[in-house]
Amino acid sequence: MAFQTIAQEEKAKLDSSDFSFNIDMGVSSRNIWRGLDYGASPSVWGDLAGSYKNFSIGAIGTTTLNGSKAQFGTWLELYACYEIKNFSFLVDDYFFFNAEDQDNDYFEYRPKYTQHLIEARVEYENDFLEAQVGYVIYSNEEDNTNGVYLEATYKLNENLSFTVGGITGDQWLSFYDAGGITTLGINGHRKISFLKHHLNLNASLIFNPNYKNASPLLGNNPIYFVISADF
Repeated sequence: MAFQTIAQEEKAKLDSSDFSFNIDMGVSSRNIWRGLDYGASPSVWGDLAGSYKNFSIGAIGTTTLNGSKAQFGTWLELYACYEIKNFSFLVDDYFFFNAEDQDNDYFEYRPKYTQHLIEARVEYENDFLEAQVGYVIYSNEEDNTNGVYLEATYKLNENLSFTVGGITGDQWLSFYDAGGITTLGINGHRKISFLKHHLNLNASLIFNPNYKNASPLLGNNPIYFVISADF
């Protein structure tokens, strides 16, 4: 009986180590996503996630620092992810908040009325490359777009990387009415230590050749310079 109790205790310790809970945060001079400016303001984001072995679920919240919801600067993303070797399989549920609170019916998922956009993505990552492909699998029934989003980042070293991204056609989620290259980015990275914590600093020069095909509801400039920090 003593041996059985010890074995059970050891198994419990092993099982509990498979669980993890993480909180990540960051701030950016502009919230540039897929080549467009969300909120026209410095932004802050947080990622709250729980993981068990290779599976994780979480929520990412993004909002402007000036408090405005204009240009969809506030959004919530729920996600589920399964990782195997260098691949990650994800489902993301995006909700972009309108400027007027009465226009935000978050719990409405019926296809005739929903404002949610659900995307399935596959990501690949190694020491030198990050790549992803995403396709919207559920949205409002009036959404007849079918563009596929593609993105890749080549990491030359720990201080410099290059990003290219685009969509194959019009897509509600990315706010484009035609396909094209949406992101050409040159990214600088630096890690610093501050009060025994590591801070990741990033600076990006981002070009968007497809900006003329973007929705006028967001900032759609051809070029951005963004400074951000991850905690």
